[in-house]
Amino acid sequence: RRCATSLLARRSCAYSATMRCAIFLAGVAAVQLETQMNANPIRRVVSMLQSMQKKVEKEAEEEEALFAKFECSCDTSTKELTASVADEKQQIDDLSTAIETDSAQKKQVDEELVKHNAERDEANKVVAEATSLRKKENKDFESESADLKANLDAMKKAVAAIEKGTSSAFLQTTDGAALLKAVSGAADDDKETITEYFQQGSQGAGSDEIVGILKTMVEEMSDRLAEIEKAEAEAAANFAGLSSAKSKEIEAATQAIEDKTARTGELAVKIATDSNDLKSVQGALAADESYLEELTKDCAEKKKLYEEAKQTRADEVVAIADTIKILNSDDALELF
Repeated sequence: RRCATSLLARRSCAYSATMRCAIFLAGVAAVQLETQMNANPIRRVVSMLQSMQKKVEKEAEEEEALFAKFECSCDTSTKELTASVADEKQQIDDLSTAIETDSAQKKQVDEELVKHNAERDEANKVVAEATSLRKKENKDFESESADLKANLDAMKKAVAAIEKGTSSAFLQTTDGAALLKAVSGAADDDKETITEYFQQGSQGAGSDEIVGILKTMVEEMSDRLAEIEKAEAEAAANFAGLSSAKSKEIEAATQAIEDKTARTGELAVKIATDSNDLKSVQGALAADESYLEELTKDCAEKKKLYEEAKQTRADEVVAIADTIKILNSDDALELF
């Protein structure tokens, strides 16, 4: 019997792998034990192996179910992380483009601000210079106009005095002093003739000559007064036009400065916000890519281990099945 057992064991070992051989030898040992106890050895061992086979198959199913859940979790997490990485990369592209665009726009707005400030400063400078010049021109006009009017008044009174025959006493009056001042700018001959006439009265040059000289001077001074009044009016109108135009320029420049100051401030805030968001998204992307790499590696390792365990259990099931087959064979029946 031991020789037959040894022969059957060798056949089994030659037929199956080491695991099958071990299970078979265990089965043979169980049969021998059952035989010694006068029991039904083959059926009992076969029943035991069948129970073992069911247990192994059940554990395999449970492991498969657990692995399916794990694999589903891996797939879901991988898809979510992959989508998150893609979204973060898109956000980085969008934010980078926005920052670049806004920075270029801010640079342009800042340059325009400098230009508007320069234009406003220049307009204010022109107005200030024009105002200063206008004041000087007006002052000169007022001075010359007052002198001309005073001189004209004195000359007209002198003509009236001559015509009334009271010229001898005229120089003693305030108007006489004004006349001497008025003729001080005349030609030397005319000035001397007029002065002598009023000093000597009718004994000097003829009154008609003096009246003629004075009337000529009145006419010239009247023309000069009209000339400077016209020039003053034109200068005042030109200044008013210039002031109005420059005021509009200053107003427009000021509005542009206010608008673009606000705009450059908005752009600066947006650039700062987008820059902070960019750093945050870049950090999130780095974390997600790192986690995705670890997850992919971990899932692959777990899958490899599961496949190895699955193959091991499959080998166990086959070995048990082969052992049951051997124990149910005619050789086993003859042996026991």
